[in-house]
Amino acid sequence: MKRKLVAAQIGCGKFAWQQDLKNLSSHPDVDLKWVCDVNRTNAEKAAEHFSVPHRTADVLEVIQDPEVDFIKIATSHEAHLPIIEAAAKAGKHIFCEKPMAMTEEEAYRIIRAVRRGGVKLCVDLNRRMAPALQALRRKFLKQEVDPRHNPWRYVETERALLPEEDLPHLLIRIQDESSSYGLGHLDPLTGGGQIIGESVHFLDLACWFFAPLLPREITAWGSSRLSHGIHLRFEGGASMTLDFSCSGTFDFPKELYEVTGKASLFRSLHFVENNYYGMPEDAPEFFPLQRDPYPEMGEGFAAFLSKSRKRLTGSANAKALENTVPLLPDKGHLSMLDAFLRAIREDLPSPCDEIAGFRSTYLARRAIESLELKRTLSVPLEKITPCIQ
Repeated sequence: MKRKLVAAQIGCGKFAWQQDLKNLSSHPDVDLKWVCDVNRTNAEKAAEHFSVPHRTADVLEVIQDPEVDFIKIATSHEAHLPIIEAAAKAGKHIFCEKPMAMTEEEAYRIIRAVRRGGVKLCVDLNRRMAPALQALRRKFLKQEVDPRHNPWRYVETERALLPEEDLPHLLIRIQDESSSYGLGHLDPLTGGGQIIGESVHFLDLACWFFAPLLPREITAWGSSRLSHGIHLRFEGGASMTLDFSCSGTFDFPKELYEVTGKASLFRSLHFVENNYYGMPEDAPEFFPLQRDPYPEMGEGFAAFLSKSRKRLTGSANAKALENTVPLLPDKGHLSMLDAFLRAIREDLPSPCDEIAGFRSTYLARRAIESLELKRTLSVPLEKITPCIQ
């Protein structure tokens, strides 16, 4: 296979500038040949800034280029299906921003399109590839198989554990400002609200974390458009609870992950620091940022808070700093891209394939239904494991 894979960026909005265009244009194994946006001005600006030779407003012009190996889709959600169907038919591999689809039927059609086209699809549900969460899962699985505890900790030994005492639980807390999400995210035709637009990340993460266990029951509350909660129960009883608030503040990091199991606590602080409690191997782990304007200030959560404060001091608008002074923890974007490129080159499974994309969409739609009906809903086995050719 040729040394570099030829790529095309479809959609040149804010997220593409923050991640895709930077990552693709600087990757040693990628030749970014095209940028495409329905607003040609956006494509022109991206092409000039990132030195991309070709730009267009016509996605078919990109897909019909025989040199293009894969496309990266970062359009509004409703445009994913027709682009994926056209790209798969043309034999192009597909790297798609989340959610893969907005509805169950769209997801089914995407599964069929990529399988009939014989191409690889990767959905950028990147949290599963974040180094901090990869490390958290490794530590959790090790403790599940061979539980070890600090001698001073209380662990029940005088009776057998009751069934519910031995079930792991994943807690995800998201606090964000509602201004993170433009009207396009909230429009039911283009974005669908925060459960379908953002919480697919955390539904996918739970499915990956507890794999091969399958989700079997879901309960949701709040608003599908903004703040909400979701409880997802897996076969055997493992569970995830998501608490997603859009009334928080940019003054504090957005994401916290906590797992309890085998009389232990596994905690990840916004992808920069992991803490472990209740076991002998409890040294904290620190993870470098994807982009760090202040590396001299150290590592870990406390350092991240100090860097964030320094970055915001004197600024009238935190969002205006996203591209000028980026302070980004490593949420797995680059690792997902690397794994997808390797899957293409070595004919390996996609790191987040069409079934993973389907499941996150299906669970998000099921959560919205649960919220509207105000009751717990089953996740039937035949629905979560679709049979599509």
